[in-house]
Amino acid sequence: MDKEGRLRINTINWNDLNIFLEIAREKTLSGAALKLGVAHSTIFRRINNLESNLKVKLFSRNPDGYQLTEIGKEVLADVKGARSHVDAIHRLLDNSNSDLHGDVYVTAPHNLAYRFMPGYIAHFRELYPLIRINLMVSNKQYNLSRLEADLAIRATSHPPIDLVGKKLFTLQWAAYASAEYINTHGQPNNLTEIKQHLLITSDKTLSKLPAYAWIEDNVPRDQVVMRCNDLVSMSSFSQAGIGISLLPDDQAKPGLIRLFELDKRITSDIWLLIHPDMRQCSRLITFRNFLMNSFRDDPLFQQYGIIDS
Repeated sequence: MDKEGRLRINTINWNDLNIFLEIAREKTLSGAALKLGVAHSTIFRRINNLESNLKVKLFSRNPDGYQLTEIGKEVLADVKGARSHVDAIHRLLDNSNSDLHGDVYVTAPHNLAYRFMPGYIAHFRELYPLIRINLMVSNKQYNLSRLEADLAIRATSHPPIDLVGKKLFTLQWAAYASAEYINTHGQPNNLTEIKQHLLITSDKTLSKLPAYAWIEDNVPRDQVVMRCNDLVSMSSFSQAGIGISLLPDDQAKPGLIRLFELDKRITSDIWLLIHPDMRQCSRLITFRNFLMNSFRDDPLFQQYGIIDS
């Protein structure tokens, strides 16, 4: 910092500032390393070098993780401001690109990414071979404002107010089991009867979803035979005959029988979101429109989804 409290940008590089930002957000080196996709040792070395170059301690190290020092908080404010300006410049340049070539970064939840996106993207590549799609498969909400992704497919009832987009459809939830399970244990017809059956449910990762909160409140613990941290694994283990799962209808697949529909209030809204500054980027809008049509024309979503025009 100089005598006026401003960050000495010429003494460091932007990659070190990115590492500083992620440690400040994640509070641990391992969390920052995972977020940035680099080795823990690299994060450790770079943050130490950054502090050495600035001749200040940005973090205090304690059992709870890395906590910002007072000077670290001041540096964070400067870096966030600089990052915001740089991101705005990138969005401005990308938004002015009217050519149908270049990269598009899209993030999608696991099942939509694994089951539907390969076929959609293969078709898109035939139509637009100069646009390269980069898919980030995660239930995590990548930050579009920080350019972590260009486009996001998200299951949410309340999309962020700083993004623009369109709700593709609303998925109903249902109880699913395999024929093998039904032949062995019988078939429940409602939530009251399901309390006597073997259930596969979520660990704490998805515990706030209404279906899994209901299980925690209403089903004896000894009836829960397995917990998983994502919907794809739950559907796969139900397909193997281990127990019944409560799932959104995009998890329907051969080998799973849809037993009964859950309350109409238990739904998942699927949104397609972009940053408002990117609404004129031709390659992004072209891909967005293609995805909207692909999902809406898909037989599965026509069968189960509540399609929004």
